[in-house]
Amino acid sequence: MLRPDALTDILQTVHLQSTILGSARFTAPWSIHIPDEDEDEATIHVVMQGQCWLLLDDRSHPIHMEVGDLAILLQSQAHTICDDPASPTVELETVIAQKPDPGYKRIAYGGDGLLTQLVSGTFKFRGDRAHNPLLSALPPLIHIKNEMGQFIPWLETTLQFIAAEIDINQLGCQCVLSRLADVLFIQAVRAYVMGLPVDRGNWLRALTDTEIGIALSFIHHYPARSWTVASLAEQIPISRSTFAERFRQLVGQPPMQYLTMWRMVKAANLLRESQLDMRAIAAQVGYASDVAFSKAFKRWSGVAPGIYRHKACTGNRVLGL
Repeated sequence: MLRPDALTDILQTVHLQSTILGSARFTAPWSIHIPDEDEDEATIHVVMQGQCWLLLDDRSHPIHMEVGDLAILLQSQAHTICDDPASPTVELETVIAQKPDPGYKRIAYGGDGLLTQLVSGTFKFRGDRAHNPLLSALPPLIHIKNEMGQFIPWLETTLQFIAAEIDINQLGCQCVLSRLADVLFIQAVRAYVMGLPVDRGNWLRALTDTEIGIALSFIHHYPARSWTVASLAEQIPISRSTFAERFRQLVGQPPMQYLTMWRMVKAANLLRESQLDMRAIAAQVGYASDVAFSKAFKRWSGVAPGIYRHKACTGNRVLGL
């Protein structure tokens, strides 16, 4: 059974921005090429009616999508969505130029054949994507399948709200769509984590482990505590040596190394999202002084906390992002 604390705390470090969602009506034959224009931009497609293919430009992992399927390309990748790989392809900008209404939220394209309806969009992650443990652990492409040809209940409910907002297109619509995109992303990540094979040893699977998941919950929920390998093992409880080895196998790094990483992720989030001074941030992530915290943060990020905060506030790129 998944303990919610660790995943909840991790998801709170992931913030979407510049979200654009819209609906599309395509009639066969149709094939739309979506270019790789922004390396920080992710793309989402959900099939509302009909079927389609999703093809990456390198032609790896062709995906056939049906009603209720969701695909998220977390790393910007040029790709094509189509009714058939053999259909003639046009660029997305050509389709947008032919949109039937003055807003960007609805487009239509194709011939006189079968109808496919999609909810599609793009979004960016605000903040330190390269050092976020969740975004680093997720695959470039997430495909959530439907349940026996039907929408997954949680997905259907969210999409009903999204479709309604796109249709009414009232004041504040973009704000509502951005919030719904947050929900959609969280739900997709949760479904992906819960669907991982039991025998797959990685950090995401460790969140659902009955023993290591408890330790991760304590680390994530109480990063300021003076944790040791022994004190974490006592929370489960198992022997110190067994805990250390099992943690390393599942998570991919020793417990204390992971603790430091998580403290830095939390600190980076506080630097971006709060007005707390360095001493207060240091205390919240388990450092007795702001000097010790600053040294640890610079080792992790390559820049001092003050510089990191300044660049984040001014919108400049941080850590190569």
